[in-house]
Amino acid sequence: MIPSVYAEGIFIGVHMHLKILSEKFYHNYSHCVEILKKKDRPYACLTLELNGVLFAIPFRHHIKHQYAFHTLGEAGLDYTKSVVITDMHFLADDKPSIESKEFYIIKRKEQKIRYDFSKYINQYKRAMKHRDNPRSKNILQYSTLKYFEEYL
Repeated sequence: MIPSVYAEGIFIGVHMHLKILSEKFYHNYSHCVEILKKKDRPYACLTLELNGVLFAIPFRHHIKHQYAFHTLGEAGLDYTKSVVITDMHFLADDKPSIESKEFYIIKRKEQKIRYDFSKYINQYKRAMKHRDNPRSKNILQYSTLKYFEEYL
C-alpha cells in the first residue's frame, strides 16, 4: 500500500497548495449539481492561481476524459470539476490526504499542470463564445466552470 501524505496547505509551487473545500463552500454552492460532493469524505484539491483567479482542482479516480492531469492510471486532477475560490473561507483548515506517489508527481509537473489547465480554461472560454457548436456543448455541459463564468 502506498502511504498517504497529509498536508496542512502544503506548498507545491508558485501559488499551488493542497487544500479541502469547506462546508461553507458546499453550502453556498449546494444547488450546483456538477460540483463534486461526498458526504463521507471531502475532496482534496490543488489550488492554483491563474491570471489573478484562484482555482481549486479536485483529485479524482476513474477520470476517462482528456481534460485532466493523470497521475496514477485513471487518477489525477480533473480540470472539468475545478471551481473558483471567491472567498478564502471556502478553503477548510482540514488536512488533505493524497498518496505520496501522487504528491511527488504533482510537485515535479507543476509547469505542465499550469500550462494544461490554462489551455483548458482558454478552451472553455472559446466554447462560451460558441455555445451552439456541438463540441462547445460537450465542454460546457459537464464543467463546473459554468457556475463561475463571471470570473473567467
